[in-house]
Amino acid sequence: MKSRMNHSVTVLATGFVVLLLLSLPLFWGRYLCETILINIMPRDCVRISIQPSGLVPPELENDPNVVRHSEVNASIRVPEPQILVLGIGDYFEARMPEGRHSNIYYYKDENDEAWMYFDERTGQINCHYTHRERMPDKTILLRQLQLYAGPEGVSETSDKTLGRFIQPIIDRRLWDWRALILYDKKIRRFYKINFKEKTVVKGPQLSKDDFHKPLQIGLLDKNPSFLSLHWQAPQVKVSEEDARRKRYPSGDTIPIVERMPLFDDAGPYLFVLDATGRIDLLDRETLEFVGTAGHLTAPRSLFPSKDRPTPKDLLAYEVLPLALKTDHKYRGMFSASVSREGTAMTLAVFDEEGRITRQKNTDFTDAQRYHGRSISTSKAVFWSVPWAPTLTIAKYLLENLHPPLLSLVSYAMADSVEATAGHRALFILPNSFIAMKGRDISKNTAERFLIALLIILPSIVLSIFLAWRVSEDATVIGLSENAKLFWVLATIAFGLTSYITYRLTRPEITLVTCANCGRLRRPDMDRCHRCGSRWHVPELIPPTWRVVD
Repeated sequence: MKSRMNHSVTVLATGFVVLLLLSLPLFWGRYLCETILINIMPRDCVRISIQPSGLVPPELENDPNVVRHSEVNASIRVPEPQILVLGIGDYFEARMPEGRHSNIYYYKDENDEAWMYFDERTGQINCHYTHRERMPDKTILLRQLQLYAGPEGVSETSDKTLGRFIQPIIDRRLWDWRALILYDKKIRRFYKINFKEKTVVKGPQLSKDDFHKPLQIGLLDKNPSFLSLHWQAPQVKVSEEDARRKRYPSGDTIPIVERMPLFDDAGPYLFVLDATGRIDLLDRETLEFVGTAGHLTAPRSLFPSKDRPTPKDLLAYEVLPLALKTDHKYRGMFSASVSREGTAMTLAVFDEEGRITRQKNTDFTDAQRYHGRSISTSKAVFWSVPWAPTLTIAKYLLENLHPPLLSLVSYAMADSVEATAGHRALFILPNSFIAMKGRDISKNTAERFLIALLIILPSIVLSIFLAWRVSEDATVIGLSENAKLFWVLATIAFGLTSYITYRLTRPEITLVTCANCGRLRRPDMDRCHRCGSRWHVPELIPPTWRVVD
């Protein structure tokens, strides 16, 4: 019994090692194909521009002096997308005291010697900065201040009376970093902290029945190194006098109106991104929700997917509010999103009521193949660019070397894995063709599953063939019916992984010819496992003769 248990453990351990070692080259092969597919797309196919942007007042947009209308554009920023490391840098940087992508850390400036971080041990935000005070004799007095903030107040000493934050997220769009707005996921309340005045303002606590589930506040973005979003105001020519005085280079243009400073882009409001992908407006003064600004939009994928993606469904997104200096009024927002696979992007314009007024997707035009008709880049990236079909077929074949059972799990969990993590997955492949089909909303469940089986048909055929080989070999070496059934089922489920594991752990026995049936049999068994005859060993009778010198 102990020997059998040890053998089972050995088989399982060997199987895991084989699965890991086989998954690594398959991962790098798929990664190489996906990276090249994205990189061979023409640069103009990964950029979107909307002009005019649609949120500027008509009297400014249509001013006779305007030589260029307002424009909003989005593009995949890096020319060679490093999909493998997406999110890794932000993950570690968010946990460093100077992490600029963190929700709980913020580093101001080396010249100010200022820093701020959340101390999980005390549950308070520690803020250190240099206070500059002008004295009556016009000299500057520098003081190093260390402040501690909790839900109940701000103090120069860490005290339990300040209370504890549990899961705070802060507005990372900080202009005056001494004053910040944060939300605590556990307490379910917004706070406004002013380190300069040493005050804490509490917003109303959200009830358990409240549908709001904030994930980010203020600056809303994901993987900013992958996506860029910009807005440009309507442009007018510089006057001849300014050109003569060389205030601006000759022939240049200047904006007819300017945006609010970065920290106040949404005017009196603050953006709050919900777990559902909805974007709400929070009043900066009352810390209460006052309406909806819009939502994240879904790029067109290879197969039609849901129209309202959540933040985890997108590889990258960025949201840009618009408020003008002329009246400080919130006028709407721009939202750009990159699909889970990184093959398509969309740009949407929302008015001040949260309605979509304009939307545009990345597309590809092939005059010869499509007669000037545009198709989505999510489809063009696989078939319409030179060398794309070869790379797509290579990616497809590599995916079919993956265990069929894990491919079906990828199909079932197509929406469950976070988009960035999906590009680093070894065992579950949320960006495989079968997983893309799992996110298809245009088919019913039965039809979608049938097509998914057809997608991995080469993998299923290979697994059945390997299972047949295992069954034949198991019969030859005399494995029990239960053991043979186990290996057959395991090979059908895990394909090449199980076959390699079987070859590495099968009994190494020298077979002999059965005197009854003439086939190979095991000498360590009483009966032939092929015909059932007993094992007769002839008596060794010493000869009556011998050889002598």
